[in-house]
Amino acid sequence: EQQQLTRRISERRAALRLGSGGDSAVGLLARRKQTSPSSVVVLEALSQALPDGTYVTELRIDGDKVQVVGMTQDAPSLIRLIEKSPQFARATFFAPTTRAQNEPGERFHIEAHITPSFGSST
Repeated sequence: EQQQLTRRISERRAALRLGSGGDSAVGLLARRKQTSPSSVVVLEALSQALPDGTYVTELRIDGDKVQVVGMTQDAPSLIRLIEKSPQFARATFFAPTTRAQNEPGERFHIEAHITPSFGSST
């Protein structure tokens, strides 16, 4: 019975690797890895692009877009800083920048397209 289970597992693994018509589960995952942005890479790129004194309170990654909400002293300058990063393109404000009396800076809402930069190896 154990040999039969081992054989079935081996057959299933082989079927997943080979797949039908090139659309194996492993192939689909590898393709997704190559075309989808890595959340860790996006977070690292943002942390390098944003200046000290800028605080992110919300971060959303949806497909090839990232939305960043937070506080800073000079919100318009963030667009240029984000676009200087090779990870991002077409950064824009998706909501008005506001300044409240009890807040130390400007509340910003920025959206940018993510440029996946992955190697071809899996």
